[in-house]
Amino acid sequence: MSEAAFVFSAASKADVVQLLGSLGEIQPDQWVAPGPVFVWLAEEHRDLYIDWEPEMVAKLERAVGQRPAWAVQINYRSSRRQEAMAVIRTLLRLGGVAVDDFVVHVWTVQEVETDAVVRGGRFGEPPVRP
Repeated sequence: MSEAAFVFSAASKADVVQLLGSLGEIQPDQWVAPGPVFVWLAEEHRDLYIDWEPEMVAKLERAVGQRPAWAVQINYRSSRRQEAMAVIRTLLRLGGVAVDDFVVHVWTVQEVETDAVVRGGRFGEPPVRP
């Protein structure tokens, strides 16, 4: 099963693209990092928020202070979470926040770095059911 995460960087798009080039193989419209972990730029005018719940978009806007026009989308198999987390943590070193498929939460750099548990789940993995 494929999972998705988004990193909303505080850095410029140019700086992020440069970093992505060092993290994975450049392919048409995407980068492929070891794992494989598939990475590309998602832009608002090309459907970034198309499947998002309005509540999650509102949380992101509050956390960032505006509606981000672009993000880095990361797709990975759940069995490759560690490889995906390496890419995500590297991207977050530039500053910013992240969102995943599992928890309605905007994750801070510190929460992702420390593998914090929020609402029963860690970033990039489903919540544990009691």
